Amino acid sequence: MFPQTQDLPSLAVAENASAELGKSFLFDFSKGDFVMHNGKLVQTNDITVWIEKIIRTEKDRYKIYNDTDYGVRLEDLVIGTNYDLAFAESEIRREIEDALLTHPQITGISNFRFIRTPSGAEVSMEVICLDQTRNITATFK
Repeated sequence: MFPQTQDLPSLAVAENASAELGKSFLFDFSKGDFVMHNGKLVQTNDITVWIEKIIRTEKDRYKIYNDTDYGVRLEDLVIGTNYDLAFAESEIRREIEDALLTHPQITGISNFRFIRTPSGAEVSMEVICLDQTRNITATFK
């Protein structure tokens, strides 16, 4: 009644994680543009770029990500609100952690810190990956 299928190795997804997520290109966050070399985008395997880009991308803002769950919702929690700091920090951590855990190499975050500034907010954390832990700081204005 059901078609015969072969069992696929369970490690196939982990081994091909970068292919599953697509290509990643270097991005200069201070300039707000991709890094170019000889007229071409510079490709990278550094997960740090992916981490920072997903944190800095407001979910549902850009049409290119409409069919995905890419990005985080931070503006509603930070800009122009008077939410209790503990509530805002808890929701921001949840949003960021949920977004980051979609990457198969990321296993968690620790030492999360949220600081509200007069012009926005700053978030810093350690992102725990299968190969190493990375320190990430992002400022939102």
